[in-house]
Amino acid sequence: MKDLFHRSNQYLFFIILLVAILHFGKVLLVPLAFGALLAMLMAPVSRYLEKKGFNRAFSSLTSTLILLFVMIGMIVVVGSQFSAFKEDFPKISQKTNSFVAKTQQYIERKVGIEPERQEQIVKEQAKSSPGSGGSFFKKFFSGLTTTVGTLLLMLVYTFLMLYNREQFENFFLKLYKEEDQRRVKKIVHDIATVSQKYLTGRAMSICIIAALYGIGLTLVGIKNALLLAGVAALLTLVPYVGTLLGGLFPVFMALATEDSIQPALWAGGVLLFIQTADNYFIEPNIVGGEVNLNAMTSIFSIVAGGLLWGVPGMILFLPFVGILKIICDHVDELKPFGYLIGEPDKQPSKIKLWIKEKLGKGNKQDK
Repeated sequence: MKDLFHRSNQYLFFIILLVAILHFGKVLLVPLAFGALLAMLMAPVSRYLEKKGFNRAFSSLTSTLILLFVMIGMIVVVGSQFSAFKEDFPKISQKTNSFVAKTQQYIERKVGIEPERQEQIVKEQAKSSPGSGGSFFKKFFSGLTTTVGTLLLMLVYTFLMLYNREQFENFFLKLYKEEDQRRVKKIVHDIATVSQKYLTGRAMSICIIAALYGIGLTLVGIKNALLLAGVAALLTLVPYVGTLLGGLFPVFMALATEDSIQPALWAGGVLLFIQTADNYFIEPNIVGGEVNLNAMTSIFSIVAGGLLWGVPGMILFLPFVGILKIICDHVDELKPFGYLIGEPDKQPSKIKLWIKEKLGKGNKQDK
């Protein structure tokens, strides 16, 4: 009993210490975490270039530049589509003003406050708000500068981790030199494999969803379908919450830009159909559920990530908890925790098994 109490105190102290480090070290740890995941994502590209005869510095730099060009390309595409979106601003403004007027009339009927008084209250609240006036623009530009700095720092970390990747593996080997070296190497390999599969699967899933959204919204006649599809697909980076927001965004924009409600209903139907296909086909077979966590653990990790790191935490904590499960599965003392947060009875889908079987046959024929 004393031993159980002692171990419980150790686990509790470790959790409190970890939460404190994650909370107060957010500015330092977020770009480092993104850099680590992107380095694991681009490691196969770097290895491929090295096999072709290029040195480590060139392969690492090329892999990092690919990430940079992808980011710039996404910004350019969204910016070009957003310029066409400006034509609908007057209509959106008109519908917004009409909605505000109806809301004011509803409040006047229910509460008895006249529209002029409502506007006065809103203005007074805006003036007393700490984010009003110049302070708002100051915070906006400060946030923009911080975001750009974080992205650049993230790319620098990615390059350095790719360049020194063997050093990190040797670090774990030296750290656990008394353990079986093959076992430690397997743990490191499994962590890198799961991260690569999760990230490549997530990237492919976003591209497929963006293409399907674009085709579907274009067929039902929604304006700026490509922009709306791109934004909706990118929001799926945030599990659960992002999928919901990504589906609602095109519907609201259709309501704001179209003259009738029918296009919004068609858009909602298209998005519902694609999200159903994503949940039951794309997600299981493209992303593959490589993190292998049960639903409760997934939701808890997303909520915890949002509380500690905001949106970056909601994106990062899911694969990190998946990595934690791999470690738990390979450490005898932690195996019960790996069992608790995972899905031990989960079976791979028939489609995924069929694809693996066909690929395996193709590889044998090539050999």
